[in-house]
Amino acid sequence: MSESEKNYSDYVKHLSNLMSGMLFLAGFTFTVVTILLTRLPDSSSAQSQLILLFFTVFFYLLIFLASHFAIEVIYYCESIPQLSIKTKITNTLVVLVILLVGFAFPLLFLLWKLTLLATISSLIWAFFAIAIFLFVYMPFQKWRSRIIEPSK
Repeated sequence: MSESEKNYSDYVKHLSNLMSGMLFLAGFTFTVVTILLTRLPDSSSAQSQLILLFFTVFFYLLIFLASHFAIEVIYYCESIPQLSIKTKITNTLVVLVILLVGFAFPLLFLLWKLTLLATISSLIWAFFAIAIFLFVYMPFQKWRSRIIEPSK
């Protein structure tokens, strides 16, 4: 293997492990919030809402990092398929699913009539959505269009 053909497989495994850990913790965090909402004696108290807000921010951070690692892994792939309409649609749908999963928190809070918490978490979700778009989706699309010319 020449110097220009570096083997990044160990680094890709490391990123994949990080991504898996982040997604596991995100799932755990989502479960914790759901259980807390159903089991807290007074979920409308300020203390309860601050704890739920902390878990919400933690969840968004975990999902953002997992998304970033998922895309960064692709940068080290030796060969990737042609960029086609089908792959563009798939990439867009993946980002949409990530964003919709994140919007579950404000909806959960609305179900329990925690309006202020739902509003704050919706604002945080909006920043999360903008960050995913600017720092994950757009750089990936730009990189994809530079690496392989779109098929006709």
